[in-house]
Amino acid sequence: MRRAILAVTLGGVLLSGTACSNDTKTPADAAAPATTTTTAAPDYTADTKKVCDGFEKDLQKGAEAFGKELGKMIGYRETKQTRNAATAKKAAAAELKNWASDVRSATRAAMDPRLQAAGESAAGNMVKAADGDAFFAKFKTEKDVDKHFEAELNGWFTPLNALCA
Repeated sequence: MRRAILAVTLGGVLLSGTACSNDTKTPADAAAPATTTTTAAPDYTADTKKVCDGFEKDLQKGAEAFGKELGKMIGYRETKQTRNAATAKKAAAAELKNWASDVRSATRAAMDPRLQAAGESAAGNMVKAADGDAFFAKFKTEKDVDKHFEAELNGWFTPLNALCA
C-alpha cells in the first residue's frame, strides 16, 4: 500500500514538474495519457507452502491428542459413567483448544495476510466447538465419530482449504 501511495505521489510530482518546465506544448503532448505504475502483488507461494506443510504436522498431532480424549469421552458415555464422561469432555475441549492454538500459531507466522486470517478463522471455529455442548452432544458412540467428525473438521478448516490445498 505504501508503494502505491509513493508511486502516485512521485507521479504527481513528476507530472507537475514537467508541466511547469515546458510552457509550450504541442497538441500531441496534451493528448498523451498519463501512465501510472502499479506494483505486482507479493508472491507468497513459497512461504504459504512452508506454512501449510508445517500446519499439516500440527493438524496430525492435534487430531491425535483430541481424538484420544474424544474417544475416552465416548467410551465413558457408552458405559454410562457420567462423571468420567464429563471429565473426559473437559479434557477433549482443552485438547481442541490446544489444537486451535497450534493452528493459530502456525498460520500467524505466514506472510500472506489471507492465510493468517484463514488460520484465525479456523482456530476460532475450533474454540467455538470446544466451548459448546452441541458439538460434544453429537458423539455418543464410535459410529457418531464416522458420521459427524469429518463434517465438523471440514467446517473448521474450510477457510484454510483453498490456500493449503
